[in-house]
Amino acid sequence: MQLDSSLKRVELHVHLDGSPRPNTIFELAQRKGIKLSFANSVALENALQPKEPYYLGHFLRSFEYILPVFEGDKKEAIARLSEEFVEDCKIRSNLCYVETRFSPHSLAGNRMSADEATTVVLEALTRAAVKHNVQVRLILCILRDKPENAFEVLDLARKYRPHGVVGIDLAGDEGKWMTTKFSDEIVQVFEHAKSEGIHRTVHAGENGPACAVENAVKQLHAERIGHGYSVLNDVHILDFVKQKNIHFELCPTSSLMTGAAKRGSVHPLHHFASAGMNYSINTDDPTITGRWLDQELQFCVDGLSVSADLQEAQINAAQAAFLDVEEDREALVNHVRNRI
Repeated sequence: MQLDSSLKRVELHVHLDGSPRPNTIFELAQRKGIKLSFANSVALENALQPKEPYYLGHFLRSFEYILPVFEGDKKEAIARLSEEFVEDCKIRSNLCYVETRFSPHSLAGNRMSADEATTVVLEALTRAAVKHNVQVRLILCILRDKPENAFEVLDLARKYRPHGVVGIDLAGDEGKWMTTKFSDEIVQVFEHAKSEGIHRTVHAGENGPACAVENAVKQLHAERIGHGYSVLNDVHILDFVKQKNIHFELCPTSSLMTGAAKRGSVHPLHHFASAGMNYSINTDDPTITGRWLDQELQFCVDGLSVSADLQEAQINAAQAAFLDVEEDREALVNHVRNRI
């Protein structure tokens, strides 16, 4: 079954710094004198995509090639990354609405402030969104291993809320950090966000236990969960999040490359569908997975034997978008529904 690539799509979970063009990485690295042990961008692209054994730490290692090229370079690299991202969303995924995310502190590096990094990204995304007729919103990430930055990220979300920042996220390798109890700073930040109407999504249950998902909802007031596959291991927690209608941002290819889903077994996507869960299909990091959303959806059909549920997943994504004006959400849902 070949999917109709003309349909307008929605994506909620795609990392900005996981989406640069390999030729852009290679070109900027050469220009800056950053040594890469690859003859060309094709070899780099191949190296960025994880090989067996698959586990999250191996997957995240690809960012070691990406971040040094972009961090702290606001005039060219970060703006170019952001503008090319929107263009690729339009050309390669035919998105009408996308929420991308990044850690301001990671892109800032030591050469600029997190505020400056956020400003550069927002300005570039806005320019490209107008040019390519794509609605683009931004989620700011707090990293699990950097709780000291949590309040600054919240301040940035407040400051730039009128300019396209719609929420905050907690990201990072669960395997290295506690999933049963979050740091006081992170809990306080998410409590403030909830009280102020700033939306919340949390990476949980990717390589952590099912209780990580439960704690993200109970302690951090998560409205959406990034990944969340381990919730299938606990029927009580599964029922808990289903009753709360928590939306799960599933990333099928990424889940295989991180080891969250095992090759040769029934993919978690089938279980989420059969359980009647609220979920969407996303790419996570297209540069690392090698798939943008059109390719991801086609993989679900060809590689995972999922088809009919993908239409509902797109409507779910539109309904779960972090849009504060209900009329805007309804318009997006109707646009997607009428194009399916």
